[in-house]
Amino acid sequence: MAVRPGFGRQRNPLRRRSDRAQAMSALAAVLLLVAVVPVAVALSVGTWRHYSAVSENEQATRHLVSATVTTSDPETKLARSHLATLSWSYPDQVRHTGQIAVTQTTETGDLVPIWVTDSGQMVSAPMTTLNVWLDTLGLGLGLTFAAGLIGLVWYRLSRLWLDHRRTHALDTEWRRFNELRSEGFRDTRG
Repeated sequence: MAVRPGFGRQRNPLRRRSDRAQAMSALAAVLLLVAVVPVAVALSVGTWRHYSAVSENEQATRHLVSATVTTSDPETKLARSHLATLSWSYPDQVRHTGQIAVTQTTETGDLVPIWVTDSGQMVSAPMTTLNVWLDTLGLGLGLTFAAGLIGLVWYRLSRLWLDHRRTHALDTEWRRFNELRSEGFRDTRG
């Protein structure tokens, strides 16, 4: 048996149209995954560059200082953490205040490390290199996984539909065959 190129366009009674459609569906799913990989890599590189710049800027403009707990909320003391009012001075001995959640054991007068901007305003901790890596990997792998999942769902749904059509066609053929059998075979050789 010779194999000829052309994705099954030649006449073969054993190769049904639905078989070709199923093969094309599988090919489309694989091509989707292959096409998404370079896009995921490009987006990951862009994300890495962007968040690296953000991290570098945040690490240059945010500073770790010690703040003194001035008051703590006694009503939330039974929880694992509670709100406390803090006081700190940065950069020119100007007094600043703010509230954050502290642990249950934190008391008035304790020192708590906080991050502040150049102007002394309280902010979150700067983005670390680990955060940049996790965001970059999360985007790239997440996009690739989503494309693979979409391709798999596409293939499975198309195969389910094609299997249904094949079963229906087979039932129709069996009905025709049984009708011919019940009428009796006629000798057409003449």
